[in-house]
Amino acid sequence: MILGILDRYIGRSILTTSLLVLLTLVGLAGIFSFISELDDVGKGSYTVTKAMQYVFLTLPGKAYLLFAPSVLLGSLLGLGALATNSELTVMRAAGVANSRIIRAVLITGFGLMVLIALLGETVMPRTEQIAEELRLTALEKRLSVKGRNGLWIKSGATYVNISTVMPDFTLLDIDIAEFEGFKLVRSIHAARAIQLENDWQLEDIKVSKIRADSVETLFIEQKNWKELAKHDKKIGDVPNLVSADVLKSLSTSPDSLSAQNLYDQAKYLKANQLDSRAIELAFWVKIASPFATIVMLMLSLPFVFSSQRAGGAGQKIFIGIMLGIVYVLVNKLLTQLALANGLSPALSAFLPLIFFFIVAAIGIQRSS
Repeated sequence: MILGILDRYIGRSILTTSLLVLLTLVGLAGIFSFISELDDVGKGSYTVTKAMQYVFLTLPGKAYLLFAPSVLLGSLLGLGALATNSELTVMRAAGVANSRIIRAVLITGFGLMVLIALLGETVMPRTEQIAEELRLTALEKRLSVKGRNGLWIKSGATYVNISTVMPDFTLLDIDIAEFEGFKLVRSIHAARAIQLENDWQLEDIKVSKIRADSVETLFIEQKNWKELAKHDKKIGDVPNLVSADVLKSLSTSPDSLSAQNLYDQAKYLKANQLDSRAIELAFWVKIASPFATIVMLMLSLPFVFSSQRAGGAGQKIFIGIMLGIVYVLVNKLLTQLALANGLSPALSAFLPLIFFFIVAAIGIQRSS
């Protein structure tokens, strides 16, 4: 029972300070983001209210990115307060070993790890998508909405639905509906569309011409969109199937996608013999990110333990904060360098964690 109380007491100290630090950092990031968005206010129908909505919807993504550094700072402040008030000294004098304190910290870390994993897999991808839709719809005059049923685009009397936009802007499962007034005259489905210089090449096409008394269906292996759009039509200039600028605006950064989406994209790229390493790296970084919470907590422990016996606790906390910043920078650098030098994406993603885990373990051993 005493050990259970100890776990809860230490955990509450870490959780309280970590969440306060996270709220502070996310709040500051949100303010700077809102200031940046003010440059686009007034364009199209993008108002201050919509800018505020956009920033609010991006806050879960900012929380996800800032979570690990916030846990490091929160642990330093929470455990540092216990050390300053001699509470850790009393615990050790009562026979509580450092290993027992470390265990209590790691239990809290596992809870935080589950929390950030859920945030990254459920809340963040959805809010980032809604935020980009809101911003683009307000800034663009054309109708372009991305929802659960894919990307919808309206161009004149043509409506286009795209199930998936790949990182190289290859389109999957495209449905095109052409109207004359309120009458549907032709329906086109293509398995994929590959971007050309001024056109799109559609593959595995099914064309259905809808008449008053019949439906004529035609299967085509591949054909360019503009050639297909001009078929049986006396029109000159054919609008592009979808603007590349719109796709770039709507495409979500791999960092904002869920692990399942990244896995599906990597699987598609491999199946089509395309370079999938960047997406695989993003997938493994997504898997590795929750474990950074544990590493951050471990990095804070040497500074807390050493501050019990020596002066300069503020200096040690400052060093710990700088170490958190170094972790973020080194993490980005090592993952890209490892991938560029031919290491597997999985090893590239976990290499920074392994390095800082060893540093933390050595620091704990020496401080204990």
